[in-house]
Amino acid sequence: MNTRLQLARELAHEASDEIARAFACRDHALTEKSGNDFATETDKSVEVHIARRVAQAFPGDRLLGEEGGEQLLGSAPETGVRWIVDPLDGTFNFVHGFPYVATSIAIEANGEIQVGVIANPLTREIFSAGKGFGAWRHRPGHAPEPLAVSKAARLDKALVGSVLPSAANASFETVLPAWLDIARASGSIRRTGAAALDLAHVAAGQLDGFFVMSLASWDAAAGALLVREAGGLVCDFAGGDDFLRTNQVIAGTRDVAMQMAQILRPYAA
Repeated sequence: MNTRLQLARELAHEASDEIARAFACRDHALTEKSGNDFATETDKSVEVHIARRVAQAFPGDRLLGEEGGEQLLGSAPETGVRWIVDPLDGTFNFVHGFPYVATSIAIEANGEIQVGVIANPLTREIFSAGKGFGAWRHRPGHAPEPLAVSKAARLDKALVGSVLPSAANASFETVLPAWLDIARASGSIRRTGAAALDLAHVAAGQLDGFFVMSLASWDAAAGALLVREAGGLVCDFAGGDDFLRTNQVIAGTRDVAMQMAQILRPYAA
């Protein structure tokens, strides 16, 4: 899996190059997938590039991407390895020039996430983790730095990240009550618009917790591994381990995550 981790980091750098160039242009062709949920030509181009490179290096792997769905790469027999990719998380931020976007790449084998890589294209940071090998931040000109979640023990003092869909989205009224329950109980809450990068910041100890009621696997998989390898807890709203199926995700320090789970349990899928 080390060679795939290395490729994932390379792809994160390559995606960052393309996204940073496009971000500076501020001229994007948009496709609206649902209420205020957009894709751009950059989302699609980055995913196609990742698929092409993985197919060349590891034919027989599969790729599940936000833009193209699931596909078998190359013509070799299936390897049982799947890449889970969000080429550009935070597209609404991207089209408005708000500097909070990410690329998320996870690699799954034997039903478990083995590799997680999240890139911040605008700061050139890469966050990466290998199952059982810890989580790391890579910055230009610096040695890799080990990541660790914060020491926060109380939700009422915690800085928590989250996702709240646009009011134009059909899920808004369902999500809002749970969001307000955590907002009332936490120290402060942030809605930044790129969940994968929020999870990386939990792993780095810059957010104490994170929760979302509906988060696709391509946004959650890499970040969940980062948080766990940084010493944190990731669970679903019932406190279990089924978050990639339910799309209900809680992450944070062990204490903060467990306190959020107590509040969100009534909303469990």
